[in-house]
Amino acid sequence: MRKFIVCGFLAVTVLAGSGCTTVAKRAFKEAKGASSDFDIVPGTGASGYSQYAGVTIEQPQTELGGLVSTSFKSELVKALKEELTMGDDAPFRGGSPTLTIEPHIMWFNKGGSVFPDKHAIVLYYLKANGAEVGRVQIATKSEASRTGDGALAESSAEELCKFFEKHGKKAKKRDD
Repeated sequence: MRKFIVCGFLAVTVLAGSGCTTVAKRAFKEAKGASSDFDIVPGTGASGYSQYAGVTIEQPQTELGGLVSTSFKSELVKALKEELTMGDDAPFRGGSPTLTIEPHIMWFNKGGSVFPDKHAIVLYYLKANGAEVGRVQIATKSEASRTGDGALAESSAEELCKFFEKHGKKAKKRDD
């Protein structure tokens, strides 16, 4: 690992010294992959999630039609289920009361070969007993050409998990 870091540092130094900073920047973006950030919609609440034992994940909705790939929609549901209900540190193990998560895809850009930037903005409506208890927007981006729909969806789901952890829903370890 140390050799890898030293070689990477030397490569960046050589490239920067030779005027090839664009190549170094591209290499960094490829290594970074997708990243996400959450923002709470003001006035919609952001606490009290510890009372919910289970979660229901609805199919993603969008008004963007064919701009959003069907692959991203299915990968998002899969990633949300894995992150929120299946992992060793999943915050929702099942039971009642149940929180319903309704993902609404507000923006999606799949990128291209010349401009590989990919973006997904998902507004998550959080509901219990039919009433809204919160809304959180998660913006995911990647400047890496290798990032696919699955990586964008996974990053968004991981960020939603972080949101719940920050706002009262701590994961419980399995007793298996």
